[in-house]
Amino acid sequence: MLHALVLTMAALVQDPAAAALMPPIPDALANYMPKAERHASDHFLVVSDAPPAAIANTLNALERTRTSLLADLAQRGLPATDSGVRHLAILFSDEGAFRRFAREVDGQTLATTLGYYQPSHRRLQLFDPESTDAVRTADATIAKNEAAIKARQDAVNRMRSSRLSRQEAAVAQREVDQARAKLASQRAQREAAIDNSLKVVVVHEATHQVLFESGAQSASGLNPLWLAEGLAVAYETDDVRRPGGPTSMRDERFATFRPALLTNGLMPVRLLVTTRVLPSGGGTQTALQAQADFYAQSCMFVRWCMLERPAEFKALLAACRSAKPGDAPETIFESCFGSIDAVQRSYVLWLREQIPESEHTDALRAAQSWSIDGRQAPAPTP
Repeated sequence: MLHALVLTMAALVQDPAAAALMPPIPDALANYMPKAERHASDHFLVVSDAPPAAIANTLNALERTRTSLLADLAQRGLPATDSGVRHLAILFSDEGAFRRFAREVDGQTLATTLGYYQPSHRRLQLFDPESTDAVRTADATIAKNEAAIKARQDAVNRMRSSRLSRQEAAVAQREVDQARAKLASQRAQREAAIDNSLKVVVVHEATHQVLFESGAQSASGLNPLWLAEGLAVAYETDDVRRPGGPTSMRDERFATFRPALLTNGLMPVRLLVTTRVLPSGGGTQTALQAQADFYAQSCMFVRWCMLERPAEFKALLAACRSAKPGDAPETIFESCFGSIDAVQRSYVLWLREQIPESEHTDALRAAQSWSIDGRQAPAPTP
């Protein structure tokens, strides 16, 4: 069972040992979260004004993510150290305050993101999904349905007082009971959606945090976008009791990757490893679709690296940590993995094993002959 301790600043001052384990909290936070309290677990400090259940769920997901991630890294011989300082997470109860803080304090314009991690500041920011417009809309629908059921039940009760209406009342009662069952399902779906949304985001962002703050990655080094996001996506899970990892891929991400592979949308490795900013969409793809596609493709390539080339992957992490400003990501990648073109061919062969039906697609056959500049060659004649 997870035990969290609510700490006031006075308590921290009275206990120097505890204060030494606490990360610094930005002074500006008081302007966006004036009623915040500090909740400490063994390895995390959550500063929040959210309801107790959201805080408890967040702390639980954070601790479980850290435990499973560090265990997996150790098993793979990847670096991970404990500095002794708790990881800092800021959980807003209000989405608007979260977005204002992100924009005004961190310079982050986040239209739809549910959370983000700041490596240079060693903190992650989240908000309680209860505050979203989608949840408010769902609550309004549930409240409307509750009122309709109550009115209908009152009408049924009046029918029962009349002998002539008893049979009609029995039919109406069955309809009310069916509406109640539907309403219970709506409530359960609402709670599951909130729970899963918060947990997936927490796991993703906590993976970033633990990787950077345990030394697997470094804020001062080179952090290619595909590597950072691919790792975080690889460890995603919507049930913290079942850890994610490179041996698996969350169904939602796989469902995004598979169509890309089968419809000529596989990114060349050279393009993937040199991408510096998230795609903004284009053509029939919205920005969100393009970014989800990039995340899924990054995850799949990270999985290949970790499972098929573990020694090279470990060397890549080390090379990225010690990289100098201006170092080209493709140069560092090839210094560890060798020719990108050779990697491309090996990666594609592995994908054929993961998704056997892709063997017969022109897109995958053509992918094996991508040229060195990342342009796709024509599909070979069958």
